[in-house]
Amino acid sequence: MSAERARAAGRIAAGAWVALILSVLCWPLGTPTVGWATTAIAFLPLLMPLPGLARGTRRTQSWAPLTLGPVLALALTEVLVNPAARARVAVTLALVLAAFSALLAALRAAPRG
Repeated sequence: MSAERARAAGRIAAGAWVALILSVLCWPLGTPTVGWATTAIAFLPLLMPLPGLARGTRRTQSWAPLTLGPVLALALTEVLVNPAARARVAVTLALVLAAFSALLAALRAAPRG
């Protein structure tokens, strides 16, 4: 695979990651049922791989999906038990899937070594 294709896949992965972060930040804005503490628990782990994803480093792309666990667990919980926040959190679940898929695509496109 070409280096340009790998860079493009890395940019898409970083963009999906930023969209995911923004969607998590929108959780407490509509209805006050999702608190800031819950939002912080989901949001803070997503910040750890952001500098490496912006640079497009393969090592960061390989461990970044590990930080999706808290947001995935909290989003699934909110979808199941909180009807008022269901629409916003469903968008977040879709973005978790998109970010995970984009990271896998970026890893497959990146040169090994």
